[in-house]
Amino acid sequence: MAKRSEKCPPELIRLEKTVGGFMEYWGFKRIHGRIWTHLFTSSVPLDSIALMERLKVSKGLMSLAIRDLLEYQVIQPAHVGKHGTTFYVANPDLVSVITNVLKTRETKMLQEARQAGDAIKKLGVEKLKSHSLDPARVQNVIDLTSSAQLILSTFLEQDLAGTQLMLFAEG
Repeated sequence: MAKRSEKCPPELIRLEKTVGGFMEYWGFKRIHGRIWTHLFTSSVPLDSIALMERLKVSKGLMSLAIRDLLEYQVIQPAHVGKHGTTFYVANPDLVSVITNVLKTRETKMLQEARQAGDAIKKLGVEKLKSHSLDPARVQNVIDLTSSAQLILSTFLEQDLAGTQLMLFAEG
C-alpha cells in the first residue's frame, strides 16, 4: 500500500490535471478525470482518504465523484479494508468504460434530441412559419439526429472485445 505521506510527483499532478480537463471537455467533472488518473496509474488500490490527500479535495466532493465513477463503471471497488474502508481501482477495460458511457449517456441525449425535434415538427408547417422556423431545417436537425443515433448504435453493436483504441495502442 502507498504511504499516505508520500507526495505525488509533479509529473503525475500534470497528467491528472490534463486528464481532468479532457474528461471535463467530454461532459464530466474535472475531479472525475483526476481521480481516474490516480487510480489507473496506481500499482495498488486506493481509498477515498488517500485520494483526498493526493488531490486536496473535500470528503463531500470525493464521495460524490466516486459515486458517479462507480455508476458509469469507470472505477470498481477492489476490496474492503479491516475498518470497512473501500479501496478502489480503475476499470482496466477502457473500451467497455467508453462504450458504457456512450450507451448510458450519449444514447439518452440523442433520443431526447430526436423526441424534441419530432415534437417541433408536429407543430405543423403553418405554426413553424408563424414562429419564423424553417420546416426544412427542422427536418435537417431530425435527420442529423437520426444519423447520429444510427452511427452510435452501429458502433455499440460491434464486437469491441478485441478492439484497441488508437489512443491507447500508441502507448
